[in-house]
Amino acid sequence: MPRWNPTFFTAFFFILLCSLSGCHNSNQELVEDRVITFSSDENTLQARLVVPKVHQSNDAIVLLVHGDGAMDHNANGYFEPIITTLNEQRYATLSWSKPGVGNSDGDWLTQTMSQRAEEVRSAIRYLRQNGYPNNPIGVVGFSQASWVLAELGDEPEITFAALIGGAANWREQSKYTMWLRLIEEEKIHPDDTTVWQEIEELNELEYQLIKSGFNDYLGSDLHLHPFMARPLEDEARFRFVRANIDSDVSVGFAQIRFPMLALFGDSDIRVDIEHSQQVFANTLGASDKLTQKVISNASHALLKTELSMRAALYLTEDDFAPGALDTLVEWLNTQAHKAPSQRL
Repeated sequence: MPRWNPTFFTAFFFILLCSLSGCHNSNQELVEDRVITFSSDENTLQARLVVPKVHQSNDAIVLLVHGDGAMDHNANGYFEPIITTLNEQRYATLSWSKPGVGNSDGDWLTQTMSQRAEEVRSAIRYLRQNGYPNNPIGVVGFSQASWVLAELGDEPEITFAALIGGAANWREQSKYTMWLRLIEEEKIHPDDTTVWQEIEELNELEYQLIKSGFNDYLGSDLHLHPFMARPLEDEARFRFVRANIDSDVSVGFAQIRFPMLALFGDSDIRVDIEHSQQVFANTLGASDKLTQKVISNASHALLKTELSMRAALYLTEDDFAPGALDTLVEWLNTQAHKAPSQRL
């Protein structure tokens, strides 16, 4: 009969107790943590505004912009250590649940990237009209948020922006994830460069089917090809992909007027970080406008590549790769504390 390991049992009990009691929320006495709502595109969105009690009129507010998926205002727990870290540096944070998630109205699967960008503008308007008329405002976006940010290049209220794991082009990202999947399934060898032509051709065929509509897409035998994944059977998800599959940062990033930081994990399996870095550099250009850094031993979300059991329950700052949050904060501090005349 198996015996309980006392050390394991004690650790599990402590983790469970922490998850229930919120012992990882170490800064609650130092901040004002409020649930607010604001309107955007006929939706009322539930948001979380966390303001350090030492926050002043010249301290910045950071808007946290989600990547893909049904995310609440805490990104299902991922935002918590980021919010804590930023609060400790006197930044207020504002994040919101996507339409149809939590108590937010609407359906995020019906959105385009321009509609997501309008949410950012609506959040800024809320802040300006509700007690924060002059604070610098920045954006920290994740993954798919690169295409949201590409719609905001001319937004005068954004002082700075940072991207974590930002993708440059939807279709190029699809090719990259297909290539990684085929390697994992042992259908191709990582060093076989000749396979890229077939990946390109299959991707183009699938693109044409997606543009044709759900029935044509689902009725095609393209997905019987051994390289292809199962087709999208959820029509709502299909329509979201169809509406946004042409997303690309090139035109939008060329119009950006604020400085931007792009952070990538060297172990990213969602985004081709070399492609993103090249496109970002080609479109943003000037070194005073773009800073790019790759974090060692970091995932797409800049988390450690090996996480503890406790991380399945909640994340802390220690779950991020060494240097990830420090790099973000150091750059934000450089931008947020500039005098207005020093900003781009």
